[in-house]
Amino acid sequence: MNLLEGVEKAGVIGCGGAGFPTHIKWKARAESFIINAVECEPLLSTDKYLMRHRAEDLISVCCSVAEMLQAKETVVAIKGSYREEIAALEKAIKTACANIKVHRLQSFYPAGDEQVIVYEVTGKRVPCGGIPLDVGVVVSNVATMIAAFDAREGKPLIEKYITVTGAVRRPSIIKAPIGTAVSECIEAACGASIDDYLVVIGGPMMGRELSCESEDRRRVTKTTSGILVLPKGGFMEGYKSAFDLPLIQKKARAACIQCSYCSMLCPRHLLGHPLKPHLIMRTIAFTEDLEELFADNEVVQNASLCSLCGVCTAYACPMGLQPSKVNSFLKDEMTKRGFRRGTKETAVPQADREWRKIPAERISHRIGVADYQGQVSEQIVELRPEEAVIQLKQGPGRLPEPVVAVGDVVEAGSLIASIPDGAMGSNLHASIKGTVTEISDVIRIRRLK
Repeated sequence: MNLLEGVEKAGVIGCGGAGFPTHIKWKARAESFIINAVECEPLLSTDKYLMRHRAEDLISVCCSVAEMLQAKETVVAIKGSYREEIAALEKAIKTACANIKVHRLQSFYPAGDEQVIVYEVTGKRVPCGGIPLDVGVVVSNVATMIAAFDAREGKPLIEKYITVTGAVRRPSIIKAPIGTAVSECIEAACGASIDDYLVVIGGPMMGRELSCESEDRRRVTKTTSGILVLPKGGFMEGYKSAFDLPLIQKKARAACIQCSYCSMLCPRHLLGHPLKPHLIMRTIAFTEDLEELFADNEVVQNASLCSLCGVCTAYACPMGLQPSKVNSFLKDEMTKRGFRRGTKETAVPQADREWRKIPAERISHRIGVADYQGQVSEQIVELRPEEAVIQLKQGPGRLPEPVVAVGDVVEAGSLIASIPDGAMGSNLHASIKGTVTEISDVIRIRRLK
């Protein structure tokens, strides 16, 4: 079995983003292979932990993937401030005699955006509405590479390394079987240190809020990278609040002063994409009919170019409006309507882009999480839950079809749901040894005593 087949069999998907199946992404030829080691979201430390402790594994599998892609260059893109991680990588590269470069990036947000990384490392400009492969580049993050290494060793993706931090008593890196309850991960970090809090799955800028009442129901998935416990009542509560279109329209009519700061600081706009959040806000403020909103309106349609990094909402807008939430809503609506941008125009970066990059530390202070930065313990905590509830939907594509029945006893790593040959999606494996007790939109496994 070759590496690509092993990755497919192991159910590896992009571990930090949308969860695109890795075997499909790597079924290509590329001039450049970039490992995204930036981990630019505040508070997240998972990839940094993996680089410090599994650098040799990371470099080994990077060489294998680069050879498979027939890449002419392989580059680890990392913030220059990650000195300990860089030292570990350079040592592993030297030991393996690997032809891999380490590219040091400035500490700005969102340096981890794929299109930003491609431009920073290669100087190539991903077309508007395009992907890195359009310019001969493949990008994968550190956690995905580690999962690929394990797949090469015959181990399916059944566990996740997760940063659990914020208002917890012992911020930690947790190693949890997929399907573990979020509440168990928080308890593994010795529990919340405050009573009234919200939970964010992912990073503070792009993650999703989870109510305290949902902690037991929400489970670790293949894309879970962080679990943040944050106090209510501050900026983050409003930032993560539910989307309310009529309220946002009302606020935009009353308060949007068309200063255009949201556009001037938008990372995609700075790369030359025709995304202008200030014009989108003006358009949505005075349009009541949604159908009219989408009809031949190029300004609104360009919301599809948004990476949802949150800079416009969390940093740029002086009036406290939420352009990124509007863009997220518009992207969802366009997806429902089957809209796709028909062209991929060449992007020409703004001349003043270098001067408009936002320092990562300023983002942390602006959103009120700076006090929690750098507190994660070096000692990993491994969980052994009594039950794993594994969602069939772990990313885009077709749902895998269960190959087990209620009452079956499965081993950790056993295939429990598979994707038909040629379909886009990922296989699922049991993350603990136990008995299958439910098959619906999830597969529930109870650990054997």
